[in-house]
Amino acid sequence: MDKKNRTLISVIIPSYNRANTVGETIESIVAQKVDADVEIVIGDDCSTDNAREVLEQYRQKYPDIIRLFLREQNMGLGANWAQCVKDCRGKYICNCDNDDYWHNEHKLQIQLDYMESHPESNVLLTNHRTLNRTTGEIKEHKAYIDRTMSLQEAIDSGQTYYCNATIMYRADFMKKYLPLDDFIKYHFYLQDWTAWIILAGYTDFDIIEESTATWCMETVSITRPMEYEKLQERLEKEFFGYKYVHDMFPNLRWDEPGWYKYVDSMMMNLAYKRGDYQMAKQYAKKLGGNSIKVLCAQNRVLFEIYRFLKKVRSKR
Repeated sequence: MDKKNRTLISVIIPSYNRANTVGETIESIVAQKVDADVEIVIGDDCSTDNAREVLEQYRQKYPDIIRLFLREQNMGLGANWAQCVKDCRGKYICNCDNDDYWHNEHKLQIQLDYMESHPESNVLLTNHRTLNRTTGEIKEHKAYIDRTMSLQEAIDSGQTYYCNATIMYRADFMKKYLPLDDFIKYHFYLQDWTAWIILAGYTDFDIIEESTATWCMETVSITRPMEYEKLQERLEKEFFGYKYVHDMFPNLRWDEPGWYKYVDSMMMNLAYKRGDYQMAKQYAKKLGGNSIKVLCAQNRVLFEIYRFLKKVRSKR
């Protein structure tokens, strides 16, 4: 095919630290066997480890593929990602976070073939697998969307399950409907959920039953902090995005009490992870109800038994 007429696929890596894993991410993209040109758009958001040095080495290794943008000030994940989207030149856009990777070397070709033959398709998901970096355990997962409700309602109520690293977007559609400048202006904390629920207001999401990406579950990350203050800060920033979306789509049910129950649940979960019985008990009382986790948080012996059983199950 004439190079001028070849399809260009843009792959975004929003980078912050993780110098030890980003190389695996990049190599899995470069290894793709696809009849198209690929550019990797990396926005490094002022990493504090040696990630910038690692990324510069990869830019020199793959100068025709990698476009590296070094932020002068920390933008936050959502804003950094949105700026990367604006910088993409491809017909299609994919994501791969800097701790994930693509284990299927035909991922892009599989999705490209589908999108080219389905011009009405704007967002395409696949199955994925998870890797627990602590235990080394790998599990396969099917992408899931509850089709008994609208796509927006399913995303809003948590009745979906898929991996950000599997998604392919049609770029012109994505850039038309996502308020990327607001992502940047308001420093949205997360890019994925906010983008998905907005795009779901204008299109359906298609699924291919093929496992393509590995979602690596780390013990601690930006979205899974181990300090109460950082988790509280994260949730406050998430609330802004939650309210923004519901103001944008009045048809979605605004559930502020439900949001605060979600906050209490997340705080209780962190207390369980930290083995902090007193804090777990405090949030369990706020949550109320008769769930096993809430009941166990109100008795120290049951609390420890629950944590023990959870560790046993995670090792199986």
